[in-house]
Amino acid sequence: MRKWAALALAGCFWAGTVAADEALDAWRAAYPAKLDALRTVREKAELHMEMAIGGMKSVQVMELEFLFRRPDALVAKGPFAELYVLGTNATTYQKMMKNEYRREAAADGLFAFMADFQAEMLMLQADKQLLLRTNADERMEILDELLGEAGARRLPDEEYAGRACEVLVTRMDSLFKTSWVKIWLDAETGLLRRIESVPAPEGAPAEEAKEDDPEVARMLRDVKMAYVVVEQQVNEPLPDEAFAFVPPDGATEDVVTPEEEAAEEIAETDRAIQKAAGLDRFELSGQPAPDFELPLLAGGTFKLSEQKGKVVVIDFWATWCGPCVRALPEMKKLAEAYAENPDVVVVGFSTDEAKNRDQVEKLVAKNKLAYPIGLGPAEAKTAFKVSGIPCIVVVGQDGVVQGRRVGFSPKLEKDLKRAVDALLAGETLESAAPYTAEELKVLEDGVCPKCGKRHGTCSSRSRETKLDEKAFKLRWSRAVQTNGAPRTARMGMERVVSAIPPRTFLRLDGARAVVVDAASGEIAKTIDLPADLCATNEQGEIPEMVLVRTPEGDSIVGYQEFYTVTKKGTSTSYRNRKAELFGMRLPAGEPWRKNLGENESLRGLYVVPLSATEDLLVAATWGELRFLDATGATTLKQNLDYQTQATFALDAAGKPILYLVGNKIELYDLVWPPEAKPAAPAAPAAEEPPAGE
Repeated sequence: MRKWAALALAGCFWAGTVAADEALDAWRAAYPAKLDALRTVREKAELHMEMAIGGMKSVQVMELEFLFRRPDALVAKGPFAELYVLGTNATTYQKMMKNEYRREAAADGLFAFMADFQAEMLMLQADKQLLLRTNADERMEILDELLGEAGARRLPDEEYAGRACEVLVTRMDSLFKTSWVKIWLDAETGLLRRIESVPAPEGAPAEEAKEDDPEVARMLRDVKMAYVVVEQQVNEPLPDEAFAFVPPDGATEDVVTPEEEAAEEIAETDRAIQKAAGLDRFELSGQPAPDFELPLLAGGTFKLSEQKGKVVVIDFWATWCGPCVRALPEMKKLAEAYAENPDVVVVGFSTDEAKNRDQVEKLVAKNKLAYPIGLGPAEAKTAFKVSGIPCIVVVGQDGVVQGRRVGFSPKLEKDLKRAVDALLAGETLESAAPYTAEELKVLEDGVCPKCGKRHGTCSSRSRETKLDEKAFKLRWSRAVQTNGAPRTARMGMERVVSAIPPRTFLRLDGARAVVVDAASGEIAKTIDLPADLCATNEQGEIPEMVLVRTPEGDSIVGYQEFYTVTKKGTSTSYRNRKAELFGMRLPAGEPWRKNLGENESLRGLYVVPLSATEDLLVAATWGELRFLDATGATTLKQNLDYQTQATFALDAAGKPILYLVGNKIELYDLVWPPEAKPAAPAAPAAEEPPAGE
């Protein structure tokens, strides 16, 4: 069984620590029984995200669908991925980044399959996660995350959409921020009906903006989210056909290789070890901990090599990381639990830049953290294989790494305390087992131990970008980072960059395209366009247009997205309806339009000059580069990991080249048009028999 996961847009909506509230405790005890009474569920929902920046309001609507039939049938459709399970047959479909599906066996049944499946890409909310799990401890952990911290509470019941609902208020984590939400749960079925952002309740700690840009900080502060159920039926017949997966046009099947099967067996064992220990194994488990010196905020220096004979808990965190900030009270409780024990040290390792020292000090003071904290060197973060934070590494009394814990959990302090107590008692943690040579070889080969896939569908690894050898000739390759490419603020935002000076700039002025010469600043030409090519879409956006030079003459190529608009009272929702490429040959050719496929969109159109008279048109999607001709036809597709940037340039001889910057830095010579595939050798002609035979 493999778990597919990736960067989740919204994460799990409901999060927090257990609130000491009798009404909540009573509700917790009764809630799971309502879900257990459901035999079938059919639901459609929408996730609305509204934000405003630069005077423009944007509302994004994502559709979700959920079908469930006890004991072994499920369909869950999120905006990025879909899951289909019927009996022991399961199919996972990643539709946004790769348009790829994978068939596998749910040999131990649906509930066991889901217990090891990450729900972020499907945006399964807490009611669905409880519905799909039967283990009491797992359910308790989900409810712990649901019921928030100080300020979370039951509200009086309300009627919503004609149904009596139980109402809660708690906190949620999202890509943008941590904020408070109001939740409506159907009083009869226990299923979610609505979630929406609300102001923080009285007494709740205020969220502080971490962005340097005031406009961005204001935008994040004002993001409004709502999860709305638009259709819901329970305990109605659902036939097997409703759970069948039919591959969409263009989707390709990802066939599991023997190497991936072997990697998954390792991953299954690893997950069992992680669950038992409370810590995760990783590359440094069982190895001597790398030494580092940490300049402390309070003065002095913490040196790891001087802590022999002590259990050391190192928390790698940052002020801009919401889960890190939420983990600080847990680390404080851990430090206070061992304040009188000289054999235990808790130390905070801030990964913030030195310029953010004031923010670090303010956060430390706000949380009244008394244990040692400092801003550490980046080399130590790299040495400890830190990619995601918060990352808590535990080092034993012998100076050997015992394991790590990545991410926030309400059980963080309890799990870490269990591990520390075991080490003080002389026990050996299972998470301290060193990786075998076979496991290390799996990592070196690029197979992710979490998902078992060579091209890495889980969030900690990214699939390798391989370019077509007919168009790109590798000149050199250099691996610099040993633990994957750490995410930067703009990583993945600008997919394509051209270091070649542009020949022209194109801007729309009403129904005219104005072409400006990049060298002189003079207007090179003005082109009257058909009005429909210049029209704004439903959000008032003009299309993106570029001028492309070809041996046959110049062309204009553009891109536009269109939306279905729904107005309800004072609320306006925009749902992606279609995306189009369009253009025309100059000076007055016939306009053309091409619809992109369902769930497809472009992140930008780029013109790369190949010579003084010819350009290369490149379109970037989430998962690939597309090289287009002047009619919008795709001449070449290249997969492109979302953390990799493509930079076109000219070498010293003036020839076009391409840099790929991601986990590796690579230089390719660009061959355009691509080399033709060698023709197959002709079959030898049959010899004629001698005359008379």
